[in-house]
Amino acid sequence: MRLRYVLKLAIRIAGGNSKSHMKRSRSYSHDHHVRKVACTVSAAALMLGVSQAATVGFNFQCNYCSPSSYSGAIVTATAFGIGTNGWESLTQMDTGYGCPANYFTLNQTIDTTTSTGGLNPLPNGSLGVTWSAYTANVSGFGGYSRPGPHYNFGGNNEQPGNEQVYWGFLRDGVNFGPGSSGGDNSQPGYSIDITGLKSLFTNTPFAVQLIASADSMQYLTNAFIIDATGNTTQSVLYPSTPPVGDVGDTAWVRGVGGGLSTASGSFNTDHLQIIGNQAAHVGPKTGYNFASTISGFILTDKPVVSMPPHQVLVCGGDTVTWAGYAVGVPPLSYQWRKNGVPIPGATTSAYSLTNVGPANAGTYGLWVTNLYGAAISSPVTIGDEILTPGISNLVLDSNPNGPQHNGLNNGAIWLASSTDGGGVTRTGVMSFSTNAPSQITVAGETNFDSTAGTIMFWMRSSGVADPNGNPATLFDRLSGTGNGNGIVVAQDPDGTVLFQIGSGTSSNAGIPSSAKTLSNNHWHQVAVVYDQSGSTASAIYIDGQPDSSEYLSPWTWQAGQELELGLSHDTNSWQAYTGLMDDVRFYNRVLTAAEITSAYGGALVDNNSLVMQLNFTAAPGPGVNLTWQCTDAILQSADSVNGPYTDVPGAVSPYSIGVQTAAKFYRYRGHTPVVIVANPYLM
Repeated sequence: MRLRYVLKLAIRIAGGNSKSHMKRSRSYSHDHHVRKVACTVSAAALMLGVSQAATVGFNFQCNYCSPSSYSGAIVTATAFGIGTNGWESLTQMDTGYGCPANYFTLNQTIDTTTSTGGLNPLPNGSLGVTWSAYTANVSGFGGYSRPGPHYNFGGNNEQPGNEQVYWGFLRDGVNFGPGSSGGDNSQPGYSIDITGLKSLFTNTPFAVQLIASADSMQYLTNAFIIDATGNTTQSVLYPSTPPVGDVGDTAWVRGVGGGLSTASGSFNTDHLQIIGNQAAHVGPKTGYNFASTISGFILTDKPVVSMPPHQVLVCGGDTVTWAGYAVGVPPLSYQWRKNGVPIPGATTSAYSLTNVGPANAGTYGLWVTNLYGAAISSPVTIGDEILTPGISNLVLDSNPNGPQHNGLNNGAIWLASSTDGGGVTRTGVMSFSTNAPSQITVAGETNFDSTAGTIMFWMRSSGVADPNGNPATLFDRLSGTGNGNGIVVAQDPDGTVLFQIGSGTSSNAGIPSSAKTLSNNHWHQVAVVYDQSGSTASAIYIDGQPDSSEYLSPWTWQAGQELELGLSHDTNSWQAYTGLMDDVRFYNRVLTAAEITSAYGGALVDNNSLVMQLNFTAAPGPGVNLTWQCTDAILQSADSVNGPYTDVPGAVSPYSIGVQTAAKFYRYRGHTPVVIVANPYLM
């Protein structure tokens, strides 16, 4: 896309501003006859039903006896469109691991006063719930909003909401479980019985949707919802579940997975039963593995958007399709809205935009209505292509050549001057404190990724805050906490300066320390030269003179990692720096000893290789952060709205711009439009 958006930043500062993979379940013999149930509601019932509309979600939990940390998962946030107080987290069923393996039958009574142990009061009435299964288990399926390809989270780290419901499930009696042989168990499947429904849905019919997860599946087979009073049955499907990651220990595909069933038609009964179709698997890998588990279900008359449209990154020129799925007594009506206003003609469960541009920026939502109420999905947004939040803490890069690499100040104090005990005065410096940990960050850009270079700064310190603690961070460009992923320069408690690869201790990475101590409250220049290849020695210079050197093992940068002064985001066990800093420079080559000595005397030295210089000549001030999300886009600028526009070298989002004497105009180019299906597994 050649420019979709031109943004005027009068910075004086004067203002600115698919494909759906459908999986069909195989049919297996079953005792229950399947037929559709007609829904007839009288006008009087409708009038009463609106005020009596109800929605209840049921969540099965597992008592994972060993380890017990896997047990539970009470719903503590909105899940499948239902608020926390609409969920009933039922009594935990044993898993059979570390506790007896039996065919369990549990029951619970829930009414308008129930409010303990994961249960919530019903809006009216009283329900009796009885459920049976040959043990329960837990699943790492995280739902469709998790990143693909398998949408799992793994381990017991579910996020509040949907994942808590997916976590525990009732087994199908076939796929694995206690006492199984080679993955086969030959035990009964699950069965659920609900009575008292007429007391909850006093004047309305209701619809049902099932939620399933498993630890041993390829697909999910269909399930049967039975009107035990009327002796009728409806079948619901799990038609589009994400592919599973095959564990590989059986003749059939076996992995963690799950999904939502289609919604049933309407029921108008006091007694409901839910059972799964027969689970079955056949090898080899070209066969199939149908699981028949359940982790929860929804009963509702009014609409519930149980699978909302998913937020995705949409850039200029892209084509995006959003879709949602709702459960409720049919018929359901759909209406998409933008910024709360109905979109003409957008009256199906899916909505598409082509060649997205600035006019499409806004917040979108899906409204669903029926005779008993309305529901709106969680919002999805298309943002402005370039956002321009104002900032007041900008530290300007005084590098005379190349792109600007401005920093952001977070708590450090600017001083107009600082004179040490030896009478040396430096003007425009930053003061860092441990009492209120402070830091200056510079957004990571590839301009900092040189394989050899020089880091230079002036410091004045009386020592670290905790003499018995770890080193204090001066300069950090790390990613994570392991070795070999960047460098850190730190002040050791003994007053020396430490240069390390990664964040390991001085005994196993980097130069142990300088010979000279720098905790005498005097100004000192520190220069560190590095060579990632290890073919030449890396060295520390103090006050313009060589201090120590060492040949290091080869290492690399984490591309695009930010620079941090005074406090590290990665070596959290290290102290924050207490002291002053000035004239922080980053060169993309190794300076010679003579050049470092010249810089100590005040020379700027080789402007062509100087990537950044934070000289703090002025206090941090106002500016604008340009942010854009399209990672393949290239920022351009011009002095006139009509151009000509030129690329801003090395600019990545966020890109900070300070006060200027004239207006500046920005746009981006180079994004390759793509087609996005926000939820390829929608039913």
